[in-house]
Amino acid sequence: MSNRADVLSVEAGDPTRVTVIQITDSHLLQDANGVVLGVPTREALRQVLSSIRQDYPHLDLIIHTGDIAEDAHPDSYRHLDVLVRELSAPVVCIPGNHDDRKAMSDGLVSGTVHINRSARVGNWLIVALDTLVPNAEYGRLSDLELRRLAADLSSHTARPVLVFLHHPPVRIGSEWMDTMGLRDAQRLLDTVDARAQVRALAWGHNHQVFDGRRGGMRLLAAPATCFQFTPGCRQMELDELAPGYRVFTLYQDGEFDTKVVRVPDAWFPAHPGSAQQ
Repeated sequence: MSNRADVLSVEAGDPTRVTVIQITDSHLLQDANGVVLGVPTREALRQVLSSIRQDYPHLDLIIHTGDIAEDAHPDSYRHLDVLVRELSAPVVCIPGNHDDRKAMSDGLVSGTVHINRSARVGNWLIVALDTLVPNAEYGRLSDLELRRLAADLSSHTARPVLVFLHHPPVRIGSEWMDTMGLRDAQRLLDTVDARAQVRALAWGHNHQVFDGRRGGMRLLAAPATCFQFTPGCRQMELDELAPGYRVFTLYQDGEFDTKVVRVPDAWFPAHPGSAQQ
């Protein structure tokens, strides 16, 4: 696994207008044709990456915010490793609750993919945090990860910052999903609240879009690259929305724009399967 003490340096095509794209929750299987909840997850990811390649040929960085694999098999990660080689940008990956750190390291072997590394791109710092608790659906930030976050922020005080993780650090209003968020989230919130340079916290896990605020900081979740969950539910309910991703446009003055893009849904199953994860 990549040295987490290192900060990846990415040369931006246009430092005044940096493009970072968040993908998340691919749930890939060892079987390239495997299906999860009615969705062929590798094909869904391929469609998402094809959309990104077509619409953002000059993007600067992609970050995958976890649940790369459903079965945590090294071959599942190799599917991502192969697919992203066609993109023009480096990829940073962090684990989700379905992932396995060793299998990620074994499967993500190309120089394109970096595991759990922060990155400098343009005037911005992108911090990637590992919240995986093995064999648990919820997440937690270790003391080591919190120290790394504090060190990254202290070492780059002049840079605006986006912080990415897998598990949501706030409640999102879906009762069943709110039981499996980030434990001890207040420690993270206390750290970023004290740093005006942190412009947003962004995460995966929810399989749905979230857009909120905490003071001057945005709180953002991205759609999954496969199946989606309906917001505001007491128990799991599949949505019929197509897969998607979130785009961040980062400006030199510390401001940013963000939007969600969904892939053309002509190929997407109209009614994804209803089996439980």
